[in-house]
Amino acid sequence: MAQNADLIKQAMFEELQKILNPDGDIRRQAEERLAQLKYTEGYGVYLAEITINQNLDLPLRQLASVMLKQYVEDCWAVENEDGQSSNSALLVNNEAKIAIKTILPQGLYDPNSKIRSVVAYSISNIASYDWPNDWQELFDIIVKCLSGNENSVHGAMKVLVEFTLDLDKQIAEVGPMILSEVYRIFAAQDVYSVSTRSYAVEILNSLLRSIITHIDSKQEQSNILNPTLPTFMQKMIEGLTVPNGPHSSFQLKTQIIKVLKYMISDMPKFANQYLAAILPPIWQLLTQMADIYIKIVVNETEENPFVSNSDGDEGDDFTAMILQTFEFLHTIIEMKKYKGAVTNVLTDLIYIVILYMQMTEEQVQSWHDDPEKFVEDEDEQGIDFTIRSTVTDVLLIIGQEYEQKLLPCLSEALSKHIAVADADRNAGNPHWWKVYEASMLAVGSFKDLIVENEGKFDMAQYMNLVKNTMEYQLANETKVSPYLLGRCLWIFSRYCDCNMYDQPTLQQVIDITINSMSPEKPTVLKITAARAIYGFCTNLRECNDERKTFLVPKLEQFFECLMPLFNHSQSTVQGLLLETLTAVISYDANVTAAISSKVVSLTIAMFLKYHDDRFILEIVQDILKILSQNPLCLVPLQEKIIPTLVSILNSEGAQTSNMQDIALDVLCTVVKYSRGPLSSIMVESAFPAAVHCVLRTEDHSVMQSGGECLRAFLTVDPEQICGYKNGEGLNYIMQVTTMLLNPMNTEDTAAFIGRLVIIIITKVGNLLGDNVDLLLKAVISKMQLVEALNVIMSLVMIFAHLILVQMDAVLNFLSTVPGPTGEPAMTFVFANWLSRQHMFYGTYERKVSILALCKLFEYGVTTKDERLNSVMIKEPVINPQQGRRTRSAAAKAQQEWVDVPILLKIFKLLVNELSNLKEAKEALERNDQDDSEESDSEGGERGRIDLAAMIMGCADDDSDDDDQQLMNELNQNPIVPSNMQEYLVKFVHSFSQDEHFRVFLEKLDDSEKLVLTDFGISVS
Repeated sequence: MAQNADLIKQAMFEELQKILNPDGDIRRQAEERLAQLKYTEGYGVYLAEITINQNLDLPLRQLASVMLKQYVEDCWAVENEDGQSSNSALLVNNEAKIAIKTILPQGLYDPNSKIRSVVAYSISNIASYDWPNDWQELFDIIVKCLSGNENSVHGAMKVLVEFTLDLDKQIAEVGPMILSEVYRIFAAQDVYSVSTRSYAVEILNSLLRSIITHIDSKQEQSNILNPTLPTFMQKMIEGLTVPNGPHSSFQLKTQIIKVLKYMISDMPKFANQYLAAILPPIWQLLTQMADIYIKIVVNETEENPFVSNSDGDEGDDFTAMILQTFEFLHTIIEMKKYKGAVTNVLTDLIYIVILYMQMTEEQVQSWHDDPEKFVEDEDEQGIDFTIRSTVTDVLLIIGQEYEQKLLPCLSEALSKHIAVADADRNAGNPHWWKVYEASMLAVGSFKDLIVENEGKFDMAQYMNLVKNTMEYQLANETKVSPYLLGRCLWIFSRYCDCNMYDQPTLQQVIDITINSMSPEKPTVLKITAARAIYGFCTNLRECNDERKTFLVPKLEQFFECLMPLFNHSQSTVQGLLLETLTAVISYDANVTAAISSKVVSLTIAMFLKYHDDRFILEIVQDILKILSQNPLCLVPLQEKIIPTLVSILNSEGAQTSNMQDIALDVLCTVVKYSRGPLSSIMVESAFPAAVHCVLRTEDHSVMQSGGECLRAFLTVDPEQICGYKNGEGLNYIMQVTTMLLNPMNTEDTAAFIGRLVIIIITKVGNLLGDNVDLLLKAVISKMQLVEALNVIMSLVMIFAHLILVQMDAVLNFLSTVPGPTGEPAMTFVFANWLSRQHMFYGTYERKVSILALCKLFEYGVTTKDERLNSVMIKEPVINPQQGRRTRSAAAKAQQEWVDVPILLKIFKLLVNELSNLKEAKEALERNDQDDSEESDSEGGERGRIDLAAMIMGCADDDSDDDDQQLMNELNQNPIVPSNMQEYLVKFVHSFSQDEHFRVFLEKLDDSEKLVLTDFGISVS
């Protein structure tokens, strides 16, 4: 056996060497051979031995270490229920695992940092499965490494960085020792490298998180932290002021700030005592780094001193430290208890924030070369955390927290910046414009605050400054930046509706905006001019004076300026242009009609090109909505777009069939926002094409979109659709609905079926005859096989809606039709409904279901209808005495159930809704208590109403048009209240005076009675 093992080990060694061969064929053969050797018993052990053998070539060892890392991930996988490894094909036994765990720690002493890092990762990975039960000696190994040389300390630190993240209850056992050791290493700046000491702080961060998360007792937390953490805090705070060199680095300072941020936010009682000591070095760091940042990064006027090597990029570390510092400030600013400390330096804080908001030379060049990235970074906030975007967010947070207190400080900070920028301009500094641009971005971001607090900020004076800056640029075109001119146009468009400047200035700015979109202008200027057009159109559209009419003659020019840009841009810029186009065509119906032909052609082209781009498709839908609602545009729109959509719907080719769900969505939009009667092309061409597309598809997304599309047709003109081809239209509708309800189809096909069925019954129910019962039976059949909450909710809404408008009819149906097990369908439907009512969401769904339950409860109590009162709902029995059980024990335990009368179940659900209101109220009171120094009673009350409405699901702000349409129709019913919250409270109050109330009260538990008491209902 030993000889065989040696042969395998030698074979592995040879194949590893071949993988390093530059010949591709040799490498591939070696990889295939190693893939076979992976299934031998000693594979992992041999890799570990090669990894730690310092006599071998480093590239070979690194290759072995990486393969070992993957092997460990595969072999120490989570075991399945049978206790077998999820990757059981690999031959790894306990003996091999023990051998690997014995060999690996030697690699922590390796002189090569990359070997140490991979070994440390593998050890941490194994520890997450084996420690403490199957690797009890691990902690002793780590402690021994921490007492060794620089290499072993670094290796142990790498283990602990990962290791401490996975600690839970064991933190109480090992936490004090780890904390003591990492402090010892951090404090020994003459013994350990800056990199190793940085790991010590990183481990502290993970350690604190584990302690706070997994130890509930404050006393136990203190027992672990107090012996070491206060001294550690002092050393870290001192470390922020140590110059970079042998004892400090950007990376170390970043880790320190990260720990302090966590302690400020999650350990405030401990951190409060250090705040006065923390803030000065943080502020000093921020101001000192600002000068370096401006010279080296923003303006590149000095040579970059940052070193980049195998250990990392010092420039990246510098950026990371600045970002982390602003993250720290973000946390401080949002915490009310620190408001006084921030208020004292608010002017200086705003000044420094604007300083860091400046564009860097790298951004200027990058955006000039790639306008797509310009839009991504500036409009979409990009995917990268840049200093500019981060500090802009911090500025917005300052505005939210300090509101009108900010404005005098903003004014003072701007004055300082303008004075410096003017001096730079006069001195010939080509970068003077950057502070101006950042300042305008700041002022534009605070529009609402400035307008609402007139007199706190002299906006008219500032706009005069912007005008002078703009005119200076036009007079010195070769010396200025398109970014600054674009920002001037943007801020003028932001404030165009606020009486901040006169009409001649408006005329001047709009002319400059149009001129800025000339073909010869830089692309970034054209894009910012398009932003300005968007601002002018959206802001002036709501004005009721001459400014609104003044813009009308300019709209066609705006459109003509935008059109060429579509041909020379990609998706991100085109998305911005489409948003601008949406604003232009929303402004004036007559102008939109004049350009509608070109708009429709462009929109169709964008739809066909970007049908799989959700962002652009959403804007395309907005444009179609605007055109559909404009009677002057409806006919040309339909004449152009319907043939395109019908062609896609009728196609059976792979290229267009994957667009059919999108085509149905687009058709749905055009139909939904058209006024009846529908045109012949809609009824004779689009409607049958949609039906046949759905009936022949197997694509569930097409079915779903098709159902919504047909609902739109029925909503706009039900008689016209049902009368298509002498009643064939109604048959089409029923065929599609039956298909969507087919139990053989997946749940997703019925995600919105409730809305379609409700429209069918309420709009054309008189034409259905017996088909109504067939339809509802199909709904019940579908309900049997559905598990997803959104689909169950959709099906339940059908019966909830009918209870509100046709109570007797729906109860008759449910009591006479058999359910899946032979009992009346009423039991089945209400069991599915009431067991999930507490999980329902959505404005329409919540309101309808709660109203229906109230009406049903009132009916049952008043009439004592035996059909309803005989229904029993099964509820699980909760035994408070059983204590905590493991998952396996819980699985083996038999769940007990009890039958609850339906009216009692409904009443409990209504009390639960009151409990939601109570929780909302308590949350607001806690929030008001935290904000008591800043908030007034008016703001608090407004928030209370909004939050309660949100809990009730009655806040309309986020409702989509479909929900709003259904709600409007429902609200026309005189029995439907406008204020759901008020209605529910009154309903329960009223019932508390009823003679039957005591019968229900006796069945409530103590927590439910407490809810009633909180709402002033006597339970004694």
